[in-house]
Amino acid sequence: MRKAMLGTLLVATLLAANATVARSQDYQAGPVWRLIYYRIKPGQEAASWKDFRENAKPIFEQAKKEGVFLDYKIFQNPLKDRPDDWDVLLAIALPNYAMLDQLEAKAAALYNKHYGSPAAAAAAARKRGELREVITMRLAREVLLK
Repeated sequence: MRKAMLGTLLVATLLAANATVARSQDYQAGPVWRLIYYRIKPGQEAASWKDFRENAKPIFEQAKKEGVFLDYKIFQNPLKDRPDDWDVLLAIALPNYAMLDQLEAKAAALYNKHYGSPAAAAAAARKRGELREVITMRLAREVLLK
């Protein structure tokens, strides 16, 4: 009986300590960012930016309106470390990791609506591949300092 009571006391102490540590964190978890790094192919900079403006922007704005994205940002790399470095970074904020499971289907619906059909969306994706290439994709969790 005494061992059971000591065991229960130990577990309760550990749980209380764990809750205290969780409350004393220096930050809280923010949105999940999907980071996509692109390299624009030689001679395709104007066409690539035109595609971002005419196609990506309306799709991403609709995604924000529908709550699929919280936000998106596009960054340009003015100081490359090496010739094969990235040119453009697309950052898409998602509310949580669970949205990643739904993202492909929701994005496909938005692209199909924008382009008019799955075939037209696929053709646009092939054309986009002539303008720029994906170097890598990353996930990052934003932290909100307390």
